[in-house]
Parts: sequence; C-alpha cells; structure tokens
Amino acid sequence: MRSRDTFTSEQRRAQLVDAAIAVIAEHGYPAASVAKIADRVGIAKSVALYHFRTKDELVAAVTVVVFAAAAEYIVPALAAAETAAGKLAAYIRSNAAFLAEHRAETVALREIATGYRSAEGRRFDEAVTEDTAANPPEGDLALLDPAAIFALGIETGEFRADLDPVRAGSALRGALDGAATDLARLTAIGVTYDPIAYGETLVEIFTRGVLA
Repeated sequence: MRSRDTFTSEQRRAQLVDAAIAVIAEHGYPAASVAKIADRVGIAKSVALYHFRTKDELVAAVTVVVFAAAAEYIVPALAAAETAAGKLAAYIRSNAAFLAEHRAETVALREIATGYRSAEGRRFDEAVTEDTAANPPEGDLALLDPAAIFALGIETGEFRADLDPVRAGSALRGALDGAATDLARLTAIGVTYDPIAYGETLVEIFTRGVLA
C-alpha cells in the first residue's frame, strides 16, 4: 500500500504535468518556465523543482503522458483492424480523434517538438529516435510507426510491391504533423479546426495511393 506522502507526491507531479501542458500550449515552449508552470499550480518554484529537478525532466514527463494517452487511442484501433489497409485507416483516424479530443496536449507536444533542445543540444526528434532505438516497441506498439503498417501491407500483398515503407511512413507522419501545426495555428487566431475531416482526407489519399 502506498503511503499518504507517496500518493500526494504523485498527485503533485500529475498537477505539474497538466499545468505544463496548459502553459506550453498557451504561451509556447520557450516561454513555459518552471516558475510559470509552478504559478499555474499555485505553488512555489522550489516545490516544483522538488518533483522535477529541471525543465527537461518535466518535458520528458509531459511527453510520456501525451504519448501514452495517444497510444490508448491508436493501439486498440490497430488491434481491432484485421487487414493492413484497415490498420492504415485506423491509424489515421485514431490519430485524428486524439487531436480532436486532446487539443491542448497536441499543441503542447508540437511546441516541444519544434522548440526543445536538451542540455546536450539534442533536438526532440533526435532524442525520441535514440530512445526508440534503445527500447524498440513490440507487438501492436510496433505499429505506432506507420512504416511498419506499410511493410505489413507489402508483405500481405495488399499494398504495392514497389512501395517504400519508410518513405511512405515519413510522408504519413508529416501529414499528421501538419494537422497538429494547423490546429495550433488556427486555434491561436480563434478559428475552429476539424481534425476528423482532415483525417478522412488522409485515409482517402493514402489508401488510394498504396493499394495494390
């Protein structure tokens, strides 16, 4: 059984992560200081630094929380689809659904992805790539990389044999990143953005383009 102190610490860490998401989404990554995040929670900066020693640690926690939340949408959808084409459509639609229902998290992660630099100077994508190489996902989690879905479709004969799964995966990730960019840009000027409609467009474009 967890002690009261441990439970309180976990609650505080969760509060700080939620506050970091909100502050980064509203003010951008560079302006999201630990002091501003602590103020959002209503605590002193020193208390925030007790739970996260650096901004990098807090950013890492935010990334884990957002990726885990997205996986809860994507992994079950992929598992339920029986064909590669079905998994491709499920991947796109579940990503779009996450964007639609987790707008602040999407904008915050985009801000981190474009503005983050580690203490060693690594970009966000470099850090994620290195972490993934060190701890490669298995099973349905491996399909979180769309290149694996395209490779599966080539193997089963559903997709064109001349398709390059890595390039196709990069194209799809870029298209989904574009949705996050549009969401952030339009939200900032008060325009409603529909990720679901965008996702349906991607399903049509990519399905037509890769089927054998």
